[in-house]
Amino acid sequence: MPPSPLLLSPDELADVTGFRLAAKQIRWLSTKGWRFEVNGNRRPIVARRYAEKMLGCGGFDEQAAPRPNFTALRSA
Repeated sequence: MPPSPLLLSPDELADVTGFRLAAKQIRWLSTKGWRFEVNGNRRPIVARRYAEKMLGCGGFDEQAAPRPNFTALRSA
């Protein structure tokens, strides 16, 4: 079965955490402040987009914050 485009594969999760044992992966993810779920096999699952964000790869829609209309304030 091909890996899910939504979730990191077990191999990818091992590459990120440096561990293959689920308990150690969970400890690493928790220590680093990563959000994850634990599946029915008690293995951590991490969303691919979230992992990309945490690793500094972007992937999220980053819009500039709206700026105040100073012209409108000056004419008041």
